[in-house]
Amino acid sequence: MVNRRPESAGEKQVTGRELTQFKPGQSGNPKGRPKGSRNKLSEDFFRDLCDAWQAFGKPALETMAMLYPVEFVRLVASLMPKEPEATITPVAMERLSNAQLDALIAQCIEDGLDPAATD
Repeated sequence: MVNRRPESAGEKQVTGRELTQFKPGQSGNPKGRPKGSRNKLSEDFFRDLCDAWQAFGKPALETMAMLYPVEFVRLVASLMPKEPEATITPVAMERLSNAQLDALIAQCIEDGLDPAATD
């Protein structure tokens, strides 16, 4: 006797989907998680973290900086934004009075910028 696969005998082939407990679009937990349960856990965790930081944060950073300077610098670098945000406001120089231009140049010098730079 020859064994045939189900599709060759006209029968429906059984896939893994028919064997699963839930059909597509059907949830195993129709009511879902209680509202606020995850938020409550996060709030408690961050409150505890804040308390621990208040008690041990600064001394821990100082200890790390002294004993593990490479790791300390790595930590600081990981907290820095990859691309710092900067806002550039275009200035219509033609509309500024001489007094306004002088004030703008003075502000640039005070901020450590070279107003004569061309880059």
